[in-house]
Amino acid sequence: MSQAISSTILQQALSFDDYLQLTKDIVEGKISRAGKYLPDNTFRYTRSNLERMNKVLQNIVLNQKLYNLLSELKEEWTWVVLTEPWCGDASWGTPALYMIASSSDKIDFKILLRDTNPEIIKHYQTAGSDSIPKLICIRKSDEKELGTWGPRPNILHQEVLEKMKNPNFDYRESVRAIHAWYDADMTRSIQEEIIDLVKDWKDKK
Repeated sequence: MSQAISSTILQQALSFDDYLQLTKDIVEGKISRAGKYLPDNTFRYTRSNLERMNKVLQNIVLNQKLYNLLSELKEEWTWVVLTEPWCGDASWGTPALYMIASSSDKIDFKILLRDTNPEIIKHYQTAGSDSIPKLICIRKSDEKELGTWGPRPNILHQEVLEKMKNPNFDYRESVRAIHAWYDADMTRSIQEEIIDLVKDWKDKK
């Protein structure tokens, strides 16, 4: 099994529908997640993220090459995504990964909330950061971890890192630029990276 994700933990995981409903309940004020969503900024982010998730679900066009690869899978996989409703990158990445996984009957898609699983995200940090979303692919037959993806497409990630080197780096402007990039890309870059990963994962012993 994955170095951090046990069968017991997976039994407590959310489905994507559960996760989407959780986000809706937060936005509608039905749940506050122990006060995390009471601050205006966090609540506003989550409301915008729900709109972005719905946009991805309604507009994603699956790459034909990726679809063909997934349709040829012989093994059964579990895709575990560490994510949170408040995360901007996750509002694009999580629904994209779900829709990709849904195109194959060999992939079981599960969600673990990062903030309630701090011991797990520590195993999947990006450059020392608990960045999300993070996808972990596990082969069901022997519970072997095949690889990971996340938290964002590499081309975007590198752009952000370069901008952060600027002493005049503006965080708010960067966030706006990131969402504009995602909106224009509409998951194409995520899908292209997943193509390469699926090729690698399906050939692992």
